[in-house]
Amino acid sequence: MGQPDPFFGYSFVLRTILFALIPAFALWQLVRLRLALHVFQLEGYKRDRWLAWCRANPRRALFLAIAPAKKPLVMTGRARRLLVVAEVLSVLGVLLPPAAAHLIAGAPWDIITWALVTALMFAGAPVVLVAADWLLTPVQGAINRRYGASARQKLAEVAPVVVGVTGSYGKTSTKFAIERLVGPPGSALATPGSFNTPLGVCRTINENLRPHHRFFVVEMGAYGEGEIAELCRFASPRIGVLTSIGPAHLERFGSMDAIRRAKYEIVRCLPPDGVAVMNVDDPEVRALADATEGIEVVRYGLDGSGRPDVTAHSVEVTGGGTILTVAAGEEELRTGTRLLGAHALGHILSAVSVALAAGRSLGELDGPIRSLQAVEHRLQMIDGSGGVKVIDDAFNSNPEGAAAALEVLGAMPGARKLVVTPGIVELGPLQREANERFGEHAARVADTVIVVASLNRDAILSGARRVDGTTNLITVDSLAEATEQLGRLLAPGDVVLFENDLPDQLEG
Repeated sequence: MGQPDPFFGYSFVLRTILFALIPAFALWQLVRLRLALHVFQLEGYKRDRWLAWCRANPRRALFLAIAPAKKPLVMTGRARRLLVVAEVLSVLGVLLPPAAAHLIAGAPWDIITWALVTALMFAGAPVVLVAADWLLTPVQGAINRRYGASARQKLAEVAPVVVGVTGSYGKTSTKFAIERLVGPPGSALATPGSFNTPLGVCRTINENLRPHHRFFVVEMGAYGEGEIAELCRFASPRIGVLTSIGPAHLERFGSMDAIRRAKYEIVRCLPPDGVAVMNVDDPEVRALADATEGIEVVRYGLDGSGRPDVTAHSVEVTGGGTILTVAAGEEELRTGTRLLGAHALGHILSAVSVALAAGRSLGELDGPIRSLQAVEHRLQMIDGSGGVKVIDDAFNSNPEGAAAALEVLGAMPGARKLVVTPGIVELGPLQREANERFGEHAARVADTVIVVASLNRDAILSGARRVDGTTNLITVDSLAEATEQLGRLLAPGDVVLFENDLPDQLEG
């Protein structure tokens, strides 16, 4: 007498229904895994960050609802591999238990237990994704090593002067200013966008570095100690730029001391003939500049008390931008820029410092300075519809940058001033205090403040209510709702500041 059916001794109809549910489960699990993969990718494929997000957002992790994404999933080779392996693990997790029960016990699989296992696999999509990533670790490691070796060889062959740029704030804008000023047009290559990881740098080298590039400007980001040093060991910068040290990503670093040590790695890793370009307007950076020995240090800033080597004076803000005099030693250059805010002047002074260290004269820099444009979503001035001015500062806000953006808004002529913001994130224990200060500052400058999402809502409103009470305070759950509110509120001549935009994994 044969052994019982490993799945069911149930009726034909019930068996048919249950077997039909398996491909349905596989399809729906694929959708869920893709949604989970999106957040996993946004967290940089860091398992600890992904699991921390799941713990902080249990409902979102469990249900993984389909919603419009601001930054969509990029289906890279790694993403495809993860999705395939996670889907295979999910299906095997449903099919193997009944088969094992049949082989070991020779009994049919209990339908209720089978349903529970299926539900467990369904709810456990986040953990399945982590398991898939763990299984693929050797494969991904081999790919990374091969990709890195190719980039290292190409970098050695082209041999550009490498300029490393790091800091808590201002890295990307400074990087693009340096790319424009450091050499003649076309002679410099910069890592695109916010590419600031080893793989991003390798990709830029492999795909974009050419023999005519005399300079390679590398943005160096970090979420922990040792990461900038790793990038420096790979790229070997001769010029290192330190823009700022502040509490950005304090939640990930753990302490301000860790942030100081991590950012200073760009100076410690320079060769003996290297040049450290340091923003002495930042008190933390100034202290490090004062303590730096053994290499050339170029100090830049607007505050004379920091003894800057490169500075600016006679600054005039106009409707078309800013006019300023750049001073380096005995030389001066009267020039102008379309960029806005004191932070933008810092980016220019940093780029001028690097250009001078690379051998250019101050007189050569007038045209490049005048041609600088705002980086997208970083204090970018946009002419909106209906005569409305938009200041787009939606990328990755921080306390200093948010204050600078509010100062720019306050200086703008306009009938009314509005701020749309979710506040500032990833500041750890400093987050509430920082958002209260930001809310108070916003209420002093703006006629209307629209607070997006619940993450910092209480803190921003608490700060805003310290002011006289004439500011109109509006709360919404999403940027889409904020846009609807603006459609009803805005009139010709108004100026609206978009300060920060929560990434997909933090909104909701």
